[in-house]
Amino acid sequence: MSRQWGTGFLLALQFFSVIPVKKQLPMEKSHITAMYAMLPVLGLIFGSMLAGSVWLLRDMTDSSPLLIGFAVVAISLVLTGGLHMDGLADTGDAYFSYQDRDKRLAIMGDPRIGAFGTMVLLFSIIGKIIIVSELIQTISLMLVFLVPVFSRIGLLALFSSTISAKPKGLAAFFQQQADHGKLRITAGCFIAISLAVLIWSTGIWTALILLVLLLVSFWLYRAWCLRNFGGVTGDLFGAYVEGVEILLWISLLFFV
Repeated sequence: MSRQWGTGFLLALQFFSVIPVKKQLPMEKSHITAMYAMLPVLGLIFGSMLAGSVWLLRDMTDSSPLLIGFAVVAISLVLTGGLHMDGLADTGDAYFSYQDRDKRLAIMGDPRIGAFGTMVLLFSIIGKIIIVSELIQTISLMLVFLVPVFSRIGLLALFSSTISAKPKGLAAFFQQQADHGKLRITAGCFIAISLAVLIWSTGIWTALILLVLLLVSFWLYRAWCLRNFGGVTGDLFGAYVEGVEILLWISLLFFV
């Protein structure tokens, strides 16, 4: 069992981070399930790096809020290798093409980025830098730590509860292989633990506000994916992570 979880963690690093894992790993049902179950743990690692960077720049130097905001966004991009931003750009190109479902999926599979994808990408990156800069001087390091965790818990829940929009592809293969029942239970456990930590660090009202926003955004995004694409793809997963993190940063700006 421990070997299975260890393989799942290495697979999560291999597919969802820039951390190199130069090893041929098995990808059976149990390993794929463990990989997705490890996503919140990957969020813990990313959150620790972000919180440590904020502590170093904010509390140990005289860095400006804008520089810290830029560093937070840049580090997030580096840690994921731009994977989720790529998904966001492809989603923007596909959705704003205003084509039918099949054409949107074809556009999403095109490796080239179009005008709409570029605009969505720029708006996301610049907006995130501005938002983080506005609140970074007063925000608790615990909240910085939890942002990547919550986004990946949501990704785990979305993956385990939504059908694939394509019959083939890497995301479809993973969905066919994974044990969705176990992953939904895992997502619920991580939500409960993270909520308890959030209540302990910020108080019950802030925790409840963020929980409601996460649940509502999850439901709306899932419904949007089903209506416009017939399910989810790897790009839509990436867009979800970026969108939820922006939503969380905005929420912290107004409610904390």
